[in-house]
Amino acid sequence: MNHPAEDALVDVEPCSARCAQILTGREHLTLLVSPGNPYFSAARLAATFRWAARAVKKVDVLVSDLEMTVATYLARGRPEHHAYRRARADISQMAARIRRARDTVGRPYPRVSEFADWSGTAEYRRGLAYARRAIADPEYGPLLRAGTRAALMARMPEGWEPTPRQIDIGQVHSEKTLPFVINAVGILGVPETVTAYSRLTPDTRYFFTEDARFRAFPGQGYIALRIRP
Repeated sequence: MNHPAEDALVDVEPCSARCAQILTGREHLTLLVSPGNPYFSAARLAATFRWAARAVKKVDVLVSDLEMTVATYLARGRPEHHAYRRARADISQMAARIRRARDTVGRPYPRVSEFADWSGTAEYRRGLAYARRAIADPEYGPLLRAGTRAALMARMPEGWEPTPRQIDIGQVHSEKTLPFVINAVGILGVPETVTAYSRLTPDTRYFFTEDARFRAFPGQGYIALRIRP
Protein backbone atom coordinates (compact mmCIF):
# COMPACT_ATOMS: atom_id res chain seq x y z
CA MET A 1 0.00 0.00 0.00
CA ASN A 2 1.25 3.48 -0.78
CA HIS A 3 0.14 6.62 1.06
CA PRO A 4 1.16 10.14 -0.02
CA ALA A 5 2.87 12.18 2.71
CA GLU A 6 3.45 15.64 1.28
CA ASP A 7 6.66 15.36 -0.79
CA ALA A 8 7.42 11.82 0.35
CA LEU A 9 5.98 8.41 -0.38
CA VAL A 10 5.17 6.18 2.56
CA ASP A 11 5.42 2.46 1.86
CA VAL A 12 3.34 0.34 4.22
CA GLU A 13 3.67 -3.45 4.29
CA PRO A 14 1.48 -5.26 6.85
CA CYS A 15 2.59 -8.67 8.11
CA SER A 16 -0.86 -10.13 7.44
CA ALA A 17 -4.40 -9.32 6.41
CA ARG A 18 -5.29 -9.00 10.09
CA CYS A 19 -2.49 -6.46 10.59
CA ALA A 20 -3.85 -4.47 7.63
CA GLN A 21 -7.31 -4.60 9.19
CA ILE A 22 -6.02 -3.26 12.51
CA LEU A 23 -4.28 -0.40 10.70
CA THR A 24 -7.50 0.41 8.84
CA GLY A 25 -9.19 0.80 12.23
CA ARG A 26 -6.98 3.88 12.78
CA GLU A 27 -6.75 3.38 16.54
CA HIS A 28 -3.04 3.53 17.37
CA LEU A 29 0.49 3.26 15.97
CA THR A 30 3.57 2.14 17.92
CA LEU A 31 6.65 3.38 16.06
CA LEU A 32 9.99 1.75 16.96
CA VAL A 33 13.08 3.94 16.53
CA SER A 34 16.72 2.87 16.81
CA PRO A 35 19.40 5.44 17.75
CA GLY A 36 22.45 5.04 15.54
CA ASN A 37 20.40 3.73 12.61
CA PRO A 38 20.97 6.21 9.75
CA TYR A 39 17.52 5.48 8.31
CA PHE A 40 15.94 7.55 11.08
CA SER A 41 16.91 11.01 9.86
CA ALA A 42 15.02 14.08 11.04
CA ALA A 43 13.41 14.40 7.60
CA ARG A 44 12.18 10.78 7.55
CA LEU A 45 10.92 11.04 11.11
CA ALA A 46 9.02 14.23 10.26
CA ALA A 47 7.42 12.62 7.21
CA THR A 48 6.53 9.54 9.26
CA PHE A 49 4.97 11.64 12.03
CA ARG A 50 2.92 13.68 9.54
CA TRP A 51 1.65 10.51 7.87
CA ALA A 52 0.84 8.93 11.24
CA ALA A 53 -1.07 12.03 12.37
CA ARG A 54 -3.42 11.50 9.44
CA ALA A 55 -3.48 7.71 9.46
CA VAL A 56 -4.26 6.98 13.13
CA LYS A 57 -5.77 8.62 16.19
CA LYS A 58 -2.78 8.25 18.54
CA VAL A 59 0.94 7.56 18.17
CA ASP A 60 3.58 6.26 20.57
CA VAL A 61 7.25 6.51 19.61
CA LEU A 62 9.44 3.91 21.35
CA VAL A 63 13.17 4.58 21.32
CA SER A 64 15.80 1.92 22.06
CA ASP A 65 17.27 2.62 25.49
CA LEU A 66 20.88 2.76 26.67
CA GLU A 67 21.14 -0.96 27.48
CA MET A 68 19.86 -1.92 24.04
CA THR A 69 22.05 0.56 22.16
CA VAL A 70 25.17 -0.36 24.12
CA ALA A 71 24.52 -4.06 23.45
CA THR A 72 24.59 -3.43 19.70
CA TYR A 73 28.00 -1.72 19.89
CA LEU A 74 29.43 -4.35 22.25
CA ALA A 75 28.20 -7.08 19.91
CA ARG A 76 30.07 -5.37 17.06
CA GLY A 77 33.28 -5.60 19.04
CA ARG A 78 33.51 -2.09 20.46
CA PRO A 79 35.30 -1.66 23.81
CA GLU A 80 32.89 -1.06 26.68
CA HIS A 81 33.88 2.57 27.28
CA HIS A 82 33.48 3.36 23.58
CA ALA A 83 30.15 1.51 23.38
CA TYR A 84 28.69 3.57 26.23
CA ARG A 85 30.03 6.86 24.90
CA ARG A 86 28.75 6.19 21.39
CA ALA A 87 25.37 4.94 22.62
CA ARG A 88 24.80 8.04 24.76
CA ALA A 89 25.71 10.28 21.83
CA ASP A 90 23.35 8.37 19.51
CA ILE A 91 20.45 8.58 21.98
CA SER A 92 21.01 12.32 22.48
CA GLN A 93 21.15 12.91 18.73
CA MET A 94 17.97 10.87 18.19
CA ALA A 95 16.12 12.81 20.89
CA ALA A 96 16.99 16.06 19.11
CA ARG A 97 15.83 14.66 15.76
CA ILE A 98 12.56 13.51 17.26
CA ARG A 99 11.94 16.92 18.85
CA ARG A 100 12.50 18.66 15.51
CA ALA A 101 10.31 16.17 13.68
CA ARG A 102 7.55 16.36 16.28
CA ASP A 103 7.41 20.13 15.93
CA THR A 104 6.35 19.71 12.29
CA VAL A 105 3.23 17.79 13.28
CA GLY A 106 1.48 20.10 15.71
CA ARG A 107 -0.70 18.97 18.58
CA PRO A 108 -1.45 16.39 19.72
CA TYR A 109 2.23 15.43 19.64
CA PRO A 110 3.24 11.77 19.44
CA ARG A 111 4.13 10.45 22.88
CA VAL A 112 7.84 9.59 23.09
CA SER A 113 9.38 7.14 25.56
CA GLU A 114 12.17 4.59 25.86
CA PHE A 115 11.84 0.84 26.28
CA ALA A 116 13.25 1.15 29.80
CA ASP A 117 10.26 3.30 30.78
CA TRP A 118 7.98 0.28 30.34
CA SER A 119 10.17 -2.68 31.26
CA GLY A 120 8.91 -2.81 34.85
CA THR A 121 5.22 -2.93 33.96
CA ALA A 122 3.14 -6.07 34.30
CA GLU A 123 2.16 -6.18 30.63
CA TYR A 124 5.75 -5.74 29.45
CA ARG A 125 6.87 -8.57 31.74
CA ARG A 126 3.99 -10.68 30.45
CA GLY A 127 5.09 -10.09 26.87
CA LEU A 128 8.73 -10.75 27.73
CA ALA A 129 7.90 -14.05 29.45
CA TYR A 130 5.95 -15.15 26.38
CA ALA A 131 8.77 -14.03 24.07
CA ARG A 132 11.32 -15.99 26.09
CA ARG A 133 9.20 -19.11 25.76
CA ALA A 134 9.25 -18.57 22.00
CA ILE A 135 13.03 -18.00 22.00
CA ALA A 136 13.53 -21.29 23.84
CA ASP A 137 11.45 -23.11 21.20
CA PRO A 138 13.41 -24.68 18.31
CA GLU A 139 10.89 -23.33 15.82
CA TYR A 140 11.46 -19.66 16.69
CA GLY A 141 14.80 -19.39 18.49
CA PRO A 142 16.94 -19.84 15.36
CA LEU A 143 14.87 -17.18 13.54
CA LEU A 144 15.65 -14.58 16.20
CA ARG A 145 19.29 -15.55 16.26
CA ALA A 146 19.53 -15.20 12.48
CA GLY A 147 17.77 -11.85 12.63
CA THR A 148 20.18 -10.61 15.31
CA ARG A 149 23.15 -11.74 13.22
CA ALA A 150 21.84 -9.92 10.16
CA ALA A 151 21.21 -6.72 12.15
CA LEU A 152 24.73 -6.78 13.57
CA MET A 153 26.27 -7.27 10.12
CA ALA A 154 24.48 -4.21 8.74
CA ARG A 155 26.88 -1.28 8.26
CA MET A 156 29.89 -3.45 9.12
CA PRO A 157 32.74 -4.14 6.67
CA GLU A 158 32.10 -6.76 4.01
CA GLY A 159 33.07 -10.18 5.23
CA TRP A 160 32.73 -9.34 8.92
CA GLU A 161 31.00 -12.11 10.85
CA PRO A 162 29.88 -11.96 14.50
CA THR A 163 30.97 -14.74 16.81
CA PRO A 164 28.35 -16.79 18.69
CA ARG A 165 29.17 -14.74 21.81
CA GLN A 166 28.63 -11.48 19.92
CA ILE A 167 25.24 -12.72 18.71
CA ASP A 168 24.36 -13.53 22.34
CA ILE A 169 25.19 -9.94 23.32
CA GLY A 170 23.29 -8.48 20.37
CA GLN A 171 20.26 -10.54 21.25
CA VAL A 172 19.82 -8.35 24.36
CA HIS A 173 18.46 -5.69 21.99
CA SER A 174 16.34 -8.16 20.04
CA GLU A 175 14.80 -9.76 23.12
CA LYS A 176 14.00 -6.44 24.78
CA THR A 177 12.17 -5.32 21.61
CA LEU A 178 9.91 -8.35 21.37
CA PRO A 179 7.26 -7.38 23.97
CA PHE A 180 6.42 -4.35 21.81
CA VAL A 181 6.24 -6.58 18.74
CA ILE A 182 3.74 -8.97 20.30
CA ASN A 183 2.04 -6.99 23.11
CA ALA A 184 2.34 -3.23 22.61
CA VAL A 185 -1.45 -3.31 22.76
CA GLY A 186 -1.35 -4.44 26.39
CA ILE A 187 1.73 -2.49 27.46
CA LEU A 188 0.35 0.81 26.19
CA GLY A 189 -3.23 0.06 27.23
CA VAL A 190 -4.88 0.67 23.87
CA PRO A 191 -7.74 -1.25 22.18
CA GLU A 192 -5.63 -2.07 19.11
CA THR A 193 -2.24 -1.03 17.73
CA VAL A 194 0.12 -1.74 14.88
CA THR A 195 3.80 -1.72 15.75
CA ALA A 196 5.90 -0.27 12.95
CA TYR A 197 9.56 -0.50 12.02
CA SER A 198 11.45 0.30 8.84
CA ARG A 199 11.53 -3.30 7.63
CA LEU A 200 9.97 -6.72 8.12
CA THR A 201 12.14 -9.66 9.07
CA PRO A 202 11.35 -13.37 9.43
CA ASP A 203 11.64 -13.17 13.23
CA THR A 204 8.90 -10.52 13.40
CA ARG A 205 6.69 -11.98 10.65
CA TYR A 206 6.64 -15.27 12.55
CA PHE A 207 4.26 -14.00 15.26
CA PHE A 208 1.67 -12.98 12.66
CA THR A 209 1.50 -16.19 10.63
CA GLU A 210 -1.51 -18.45 10.98
CA ASP A 211 0.38 -21.66 11.75
CA ALA A 212 2.94 -20.21 14.21
CA ARG A 213 3.24 -21.92 17.57
CA PHE A 214 3.53 -18.49 19.22
CA ARG A 215 1.24 -15.66 18.09
CA ALA A 216 1.02 -11.95 18.80
CA PHE A 217 -1.56 -10.97 21.42
CA PRO A 218 -5.14 -10.06 20.35
CA GLY A 219 -5.41 -6.57 18.90
CA GLN A 220 -1.71 -6.45 17.99
CA GLY A 221 -0.52 -5.85 14.44
CA TYR A 222 2.84 -5.20 12.78
CA ILE A 223 3.86 -3.31 9.66
CA ALA A 224 6.94 -2.18 7.81
CA LEU A 225 6.80 1.59 7.36
CA ARG A 226 9.32 3.33 5.11
CA ILE A 227 9.68 6.83 3.75
CA ARG A 228 11.03 7.20 0.22
CA PRO A 229 12.03 10.70 -0.94
